[in-house]
Amino acid sequence: MAVDSDTAPDTALRSGSVRFAGTVGSAVGIQAPAGGVSFLPALMAGVVGVAGPFAFGSAVIVMLFVAYAFVVFTREFASAGSVWAFCGRAVSPSYGLLCAWLLIFVYVAYAGSVFASNANGLVTLVAPGLIGGHGWLAFAAGLWLVTVVLTRYSIRVSTSLVFLLEFISLVLVAVVAVAVLAHGGAGGDTVSRLSYHPFSPGAIPIGTLGLGLVFAFTGFSGFEVAATLGEESRAPRRVIPWAMVVALLVSGGIYTLISYVETVAYPSPQALAAAAEHGVPLASTASTFVGSGFGTVINVAAVISGFGAQLATVNGATRLLFALARSHLAPAPLGVTHPVHHTPTRALAVVAVATIVPVLALYFRPPLEAFADLATYGADVIAVAYLLTVLAAIVFTARRRPLRPTRLLLLVAGAVLMGYVIKTTVYPLPVDTALRLYLYAAAATLLAGIAVVVIVRLVAADRLSAAPPLGTDPAG
Repeated sequence: MAVDSDTAPDTALRSGSVRFAGTVGSAVGIQAPAGGVSFLPALMAGVVGVAGPFAFGSAVIVMLFVAYAFVVFTREFASAGSVWAFCGRAVSPSYGLLCAWLLIFVYVAYAGSVFASNANGLVTLVAPGLIGGHGWLAFAAGLWLVTVVLTRYSIRVSTSLVFLLEFISLVLVAVVAVAVLAHGGAGGDTVSRLSYHPFSPGAIPIGTLGLGLVFAFTGFSGFEVAATLGEESRAPRRVIPWAMVVALLVSGGIYTLISYVETVAYPSPQALAAAAEHGVPLASTASTFVGSGFGTVINVAAVISGFGAQLATVNGATRLLFALARSHLAPAPLGVTHPVHHTPTRALAVVAVATIVPVLALYFRPPLEAFADLATYGADVIAVAYLLTVLAAIVFTARRRPLRPTRLLLLVAGAVLMGYVIKTTVYPLPVDTALRLYLYAAAATLLAGIAVVVIVRLVAADRLSAAPPLGTDPAG
């Protein structure tokens, strides 16, 4: 797999070092299904009530249209810059820079959120009394340190580890799901408890569906992080599109199924929502339906799964920043790789600081509330990034000859769906003050990105005069 001639050896990532399992693992790992389902369905119940499974399932459908846009691009290009390269070549370098800006903030926010949620899991295991205080920050800092060390040395090791950790965790979660369904849920009656109602559109007001969809994005958005491995994956144009779709279907299916399992495992959605205030809801479910010791096992599985998400988010943000620096749109030293490990260690140092700062800034919040703050903000931002990427794919497809009407129609449908999600999230403004603040923060991030693009065009137009370079030969 050839490296572009304008890419010096000390700015080249290690080509072909990530296998299919590692690429899939990274895409699944950032979604942390085994970890996320341990508490996200409970938080979702507080948003949409009994309709959590319907909200998660609907979000999967929306995400498949978004994933198609990334499939279109990753079948043509392979670059650590992901949306920077895709959108930059399809529309303009300025547009690509804005997309990359948004996605970096998403990955940083998601990384911080999983540090907080994993700290919650560890505290629940070893020192439950610390949940209401500030002691959980020490656990979050420890998880952060291990993540930085692993991502510094080898992308192959870190992505393979993500795959292995998630697989083990999902097996344990499956045991709980089978036990709950076999028992018939909280009522013990498979006819009355295991009903279709949680999947019914009538279970949720249409005005609330948008909020549910965006909240679902906190669970399984991020599948596109596999695109940042374009220069390190083997046969990226074949592997990465499949990895993203497989990851989305696996994670989306798991979130939908386990949301249903937890919904029927509790006597009411209110009880499920309240369970998040006292620990890990899925662990409580495991203790009830499998055995008291298995609740502890699920806690461990949730932390293991979340650790994989830490690795995936930090890897993704690091490679996006590295790609921008290599194109001289970020400080040039950040576009240099380690001479031995061939990892972007300088970009990693910046990302590492950026991911721990918001966690420490939320010291006054319980860990799951800190998670909700960062993850919901990230979901609001990624919804915009997804819409911009789908629009870029529409432009890219419309310019190609021969024109492919089916592809264009699917992409337009994706843009309409994402537009609907964003519209219902923004208007009318949520009554909840926190949800409004997340939207304001996301809007500020978008406006700041636009300002950065304008400034770069004014003071360094030559840096945006050419299409983003690809790290590998597109034929790879």
